[in-house]
Amino acid sequence: MKHWHETIRAYPSHADYLKQLDWQKFQQTYRDHIDLAKMLQLVPGLGAVVGAAANYQFLDELGRAAMNAYRMRLLPLPR
Repeated sequence: MKHWHETIRAYPSHADYLKQLDWQKFQQTYRDHIDLAKMLQLVPGLGAVVGAAANYQFLDELGRAAMNAYRMRLLPLPR
């Protein structure tokens, strides 16, 4: 975060990023990421353990993403 102003200039604008983002690949990557864990939750007994571990991991990732989004919202962008 020390050199945030230099780092942010290297990224494309929000509109440009959304235009070039391959949404189908994004969705499939996300689906593939959670497929195995969700499938193993169907197994009685083992499903509870796998489900708890998977949900913990997903919440950890979601928490990091939320904190970074909040930081980006609060930090002033260079003009």
